[in-house]
Amino acid sequence: MSNNTVIQTPETSLRQALTTSDHLDVSAEGDLLIEGASARGLIEKFGSPLYVVSEATLRANYRRIKSAFEANWPEPVNVMYAIKANPNTAVRAILHQEGAGGDCFSMGEIQATFDGGADPEKIVVNGSYKPDDVLQRAIELGLTINMDSEEEVDAVERIADKIGKSVRVAIRVKVLPEEYFKNFTSDCFKRPNFFQGMQRSKWGETVNGAKRIIRRLQNHKNLRLYGYHTHIGRASRDPNMFAAIGGELARNIGALYAETGFAPTMVDLGGGWARERDPEASGDVVNPHPIEDYAKAVCDAMAQQFHEVSMPLPQVWLEPGRYIVGNAGVLLTSIGLIKRDDELGFTWVNVDSSTNNLLQVDLFGYTYKAIAAEGMARPITQNSDLVGLTCVPSVFVRDCPLPDVKVGEIVAVLDAGMYAEAKGYHFNSLPRPATALVSGKFSWLIRRRETVQDVFATMVLPERLRPEA
Repeated sequence: MSNNTVIQTPETSLRQALTTSDHLDVSAEGDLLIEGASARGLIEKFGSPLYVVSEATLRANYRRIKSAFEANWPEPVNVMYAIKANPNTAVRAILHQEGAGGDCFSMGEIQATFDGGADPEKIVVNGSYKPDDVLQRAIELGLTINMDSEEEVDAVERIADKIGKSVRVAIRVKVLPEEYFKNFTSDCFKRPNFFQGMQRSKWGETVNGAKRIIRRLQNHKNLRLYGYHTHIGRASRDPNMFAAIGGELARNIGALYAETGFAPTMVDLGGGWARERDPEASGDVVNPHPIEDYAKAVCDAMAQQFHEVSMPLPQVWLEPGRYIVGNAGVLLTSIGLIKRDDELGFTWVNVDSSTNNLLQVDLFGYTYKAIAAEGMARPITQNSDLVGLTCVPSVFVRDCPLPDVKVGEIVAVLDAGMYAEAKGYHFNSLPRPATALVSGKFSWLIRRRETVQDVFATMVLPERLRPEA
């Protein structure tokens, strides 16, 4: 063996995977540290399995994406946290302290946003269909409503007129840059024809539909037309995709400006911004493109189109969720059983959580990185399937590189901040984990662990079906 050969360990594996905003380290004793708190200490304090959120990472991610767009756009930038990615009110409170706006889809998300703190001037409400109670609450609070269709105008008008209050509205545009998408394959959404899928999706109005809405709303007493919105989502890590979407959106807006004279105050670019450690790609988790690449690509493309029609530059709003919270979260889970089959040549490391708690694995095939969180200086000696305890395969990581782990040790799954708590469910009647917030060496419970009683709390058994005492 060469003297230059590096023995792979959980510690070297972690350090190779770190991004600039991660606050993960290894203690002198070889244990995982999340900021200043050890994985073992957190499990002893809060129990297992456990979601852990790093406050420092949340703040760093928000500041970086805001700075990236401000460096490439001369008008104000409003970074709105998409609370669907992680609805924990402590997360929302931290981001409100940072000055974040918000993207909401429901009464529940409006409540969670304001429970954590919110400036109504920076909040939008989205959705292809917004029930009357959502529209009324949005208007009462002074939020901006991104209207998804010409048909939706009737409901917004009716409610605004009923309560006698004006409301800012924007139009969601169905952006279809066909030249870019004609040979496009998403690294996340496994659709045979992505362009046709976008055409058929329920979201947004065509340019002609947007034109009709503009003419209808000009000089409306209660509906104040404020801007435009689009959102494709996490479809690719290619900056050219974002440039294509931004350029096409701006071209459409410029054409509408030339015809109607309406110059938007803001353009909302939605979310889907890929991260540097990118399990969403369902393969290679290393993304070579930092957020600055995406900001420059989309801002340059939009600015060019707007300048061509001499339209004043609008504010840029955007709706990052996973970018802000993704790598801020870690799932800590304890090994309960190790099954080896020498005849078949497989090993299964069973842990006390399941893909119930990391649903993107089962929904989209996300490729998460899992590491042993204790004894991290030990050499990696095996590739084992890391599996959960439900009656489906529940494979967190196939061929997960691990040292000679033992029952009771902790494994950490990175990037659990996004769509883990939000999409967790009760398959096999399993309660969901607790969540802890870490700041430096301090930690707090920010979501209590569910009990079996919580799982069944909403069920009602009619008297006639109750078993006899």
